[in-house]
Amino acid sequence: MYAVVVRESGDGALIEQSGGIVDANVAPRVREAPGFVSALWMSDGAGGTLNVLTFESEAQATSALEAARHAPRPPFLRLDTAEVLRVLASTAA
Repeated sequence: MYAVVVRESGDGALIEQSGGIVDANVAPRVREAPGFVSALWMSDGAGGTLNVLTFESEAQATSALEAARHAPRPPFLRLDTAEVLRVLASTAA
């Protein structure tokens, strides 16, 4: 399994209010991506985000990485970094 790890930053107050936008617009598109396994969109509450999207294969994650890099963002948010990492282990409840 491979993960697309995206860090963004911007206006903290607006980021905190954007969860509904992510649920309604971003999550459905991500779920349709080939090899999709899971995703988390997280905020530090001070203007930083960490988003982790997991995929079955490296090729699928790399394709999703390109989509993440070129995805439209609201004016209050900027892309800082985006990379693919190999998942060494995972667990869920």
